[in-house]
Amino acid sequence: MRDKKDGIILNFGEEPNSLSAVLIAYIKKNQEFDNSIDKQQNLIEDIIKIAGIDSKTWRVKEFKITPNVWGVTMKQKQTAKGKSKTWAEQAHNYQLKVEIRFERIFTFIEDSLKELIVNIPTFAYSSKLPKFKPGTGILHEIAVLDAHLAKLSWLQETGYRNYDLNIAVEDYNYAIDQSLNFASPFTPEKIIYIVGQDMYHMDNMEGKTTRGEHTLDVDGRITKVHAKAFEITLKSIYKCRAVAPVEIIWSPGNHDYLTSFMLCFTLKEHFKDDKFVTVDVGTNIRKARLWGNLLVGWTHRITGRYNTWGNELAQAFPELWGQSKFREWHHGDQHKKQDVKTIPTFTSGGVLCRQLTALSPVDKWHFENMFTDAIPGGESFLWSKDHGIFANFIAWTGQYEKNRNEIIKKRCYGQ
Repeated sequence: MRDKKDGIILNFGEEPNSLSAVLIAYIKKNQEFDNSIDKQQNLIEDIIKIAGIDSKTWRVKEFKITPNVWGVTMKQKQTAKGKSKTWAEQAHNYQLKVEIRFERIFTFIEDSLKELIVNIPTFAYSSKLPKFKPGTGILHEIAVLDAHLAKLSWLQETGYRNYDLNIAVEDYNYAIDQSLNFASPFTPEKIIYIVGQDMYHMDNMEGKTTRGEHTLDVDGRITKVHAKAFEITLKSIYKCRAVAPVEIIWSPGNHDYLTSFMLCFTLKEHFKDDKFVTVDVGTNIRKARLWGNLLVGWTHRITGRYNTWGNELAQAFPELWGQSKFREWHHGDQHKKQDVKTIPTFTSGGVLCRQLTALSPVDKWHFENMFTDAIPGGESFLWSKDHGIFANFIAWTGQYEKNRNEIIKKRCYGQ
């Protein structure tokens, strides 16, 4: 195997040990040289699999197969009881030469991007906001975390729920609508909308996480997922914008650092002339906001001793800390609902670390590792300038297929 600038070339002049059985079987099956394209293609696929070539990175550009079978006469001799007997026996020799030329798949990214540009959704844009009651002192935080839109789960494999890109988008849309419905009686004067937190599930063309450590069960190419993520996020923000001014905050996860960053970068460009929508795409992975005497920070993962995170909020945002009375961390990652009260090493108060629930259900990996105690849903909060967070809403989508079907029926068909 040779790795050249223009691709990979596999050239088998002789039979490698790892492929000998496949090559000999191919020759014996085609002794009459019925060397059809279908048969050749089957052989090439076997060779690629055995050679360990990554089909997501390389594709076959061209190949050449030269089979050869020839007969030989071999002299046989046998001696028994002092008498010798000789005879001629026919045998066959086999030879197969295979040359495969590969090229990198990234040459097709341009086509994928063209497809994405063509399918970008359009919306009726209005620079005006509907009338709403200002000065309520209430902020609505929408934090639908760990959506994993590209995750692929099969009910028959996990025993829980089916999940793919289309189902994920429907669940996400439902969670956003429910969050806005729950908060509507309180007429919030501002909405904070969290983007990221493993929204995409994968972060590259190979369907892996940001660090490339895990190969995931994914539904579709990353460009297809991005098109869906952009569409549903944009629609959701316009729904929020009809209620109150919106601040979008990028909070990346361990699955989607780059993809969620680019999504927020795109949203920032889209809303650049809209005074009612702002986007924080700052590269600090931890963000925080002060609302009256309430300080809330966002991070994707809280690990280690929880009391260190009380210190982290104070050290990372000292000015905001000094103006606050109520303090919280909101984080995802663990795919379960959990509240943990942490006491800092100083006496100015506690920090409430909220483990928010995940929107995505159990997949094969979670099932095999017994991470099955979560109930999927999307969360939102109501903030008061004087009383901290006074309401927490959860739009449950259900862990089992029957529950989810009921939700979709109500949403899509009014049943």
